[in-house]
Amino acid sequence: MTDGGMVERDEAKGSSMSGRAISLVIIAAVVATFLAGSAWLDIKAPRALPGTPLTIANDPPPPPGFVCGKDVVRPSRLLVVGDALTLIASEGGAEVAVVWPAGYAAREDQGRGGLYDPTGYLVAQEGENLQERFFGSAAPDGTFHVCRIASD
Repeated sequence: MTDGGMVERDEAKGSSMSGRAISLVIIAAVVATFLAGSAWLDIKAPRALPGTPLTIANDPPPPPGFVCGKDVVRPSRLLVVGDALTLIASEGGAEVAVVWPAGYAAREDQGRGGLYDPTGYLVAQEGENLQERFFGSAAPDGTFHVCRIASD
């Protein structure tokens, strides 16, 4: 009877240990999911833009069914001119008339201009060669309307 009693106690203790182990695994999974979700939200969360605002032209949000043009803006570089972030052609140095997608912003921070996407991430900086990074189409007046920016 003593052996039977000890077996019952061991079984009860074993199931109790299994229950604790399962609880610990579930708690660890919940914590890991929360931390991963928090990291993802931080990546997707809008960020505060640094520095001083610069002027740029923006398009309104595109209508439903809009298809981005496949033209590429000619080789150029961003340059701060006065209080505006402008696009300057690499050849000849002429200003390229450009309109950025809705929600894009320009800022000058620590003496350098930058172009930011709607979530606050820097997508291009003053002086970078922007060849084959800005896609869209030119309007009849020659203004290039950017609708997609390729990442590096």
